[in-house]
Amino acid sequence: MRIALDHSTEVGMRTGKLLLGEAKLETLGIVGQPVSDRDPRLRRIDDLEGFDVVVTDDPELGIARQAIESGVPIVAWVDGDDVAPEDPAVPLMTGANLATGIALALAAREIASVGHPSSALVAWTEPGTPVRSGEPVTFPDPVGARWGRIRHRHGISTEVVVPLAGEWAGAVVRVSDEQRTRILGIADLATHLEALALTAGAVTIASGTARPGLVRPADYADEYLLAALRIGLDIASFTSATTP
Repeated sequence: MRIALDHSTEVGMRTGKLLLGEAKLETLGIVGQPVSDRDPRLRRIDDLEGFDVVVTDDPELGIARQAIESGVPIVAWVDGDDVAPEDPAVPLMTGANLATGIALALAAREIASVGHPSSALVAWTEPGTPVRSGEPVTFPDPVGARWGRIRHRHGISTEVVVPLAGEWAGAVVRVSDEQRTRILGIADLATHLEALALTAGAVTIASGTARPGLVRPADYADEYLLAALRIGLDIASFTSATTP
């Protein structure tokens, strides 16, 4: 597995550290920056030729043109098709972050496993001032019980955004059918979860199974979540009988 890393933030730096824990990693190329670590798999690069994927925390996707011209798939932390090239000839995964990556992939996986759910809620934290009313959501500690705002509602599914100040972050998925309610929860340092989400995207796309064009982590939910779990994602779960 040969991965190029284009980074400029703490999330990108943590992504690099997580990638070095991958047993199948052969080379981690750092785009345009000096490398001080003595790990033999690390080196500075200016050319993307020969890499399996380039992973970037750049919200402007500035490296996209170079990657596409080199025939290298891209994994981006940013959730924005408006900054992505139209119809790229290589796989381009956007939204490899806590919200559209881990949270929505978990929701897609749980909804598919239930088969005929009666309701589904997916919630995640975003940096901001906490609100005192709205949609109640309970995350694992240390995030705990919070109020959120409904971002989107479609059919049985509801998406809720929970503003949260400080260094912690979390995601919750709650899926019900006629017999049971299953709840999955995540809470950890925000930078760690964002880096883990980006790393899981890189590992998923580096496997070479993704189709060309714009994709999201939820399009490959099983592969993406398995990668995240292997990298170190901890998920709390609870199942209860559905109240009539």
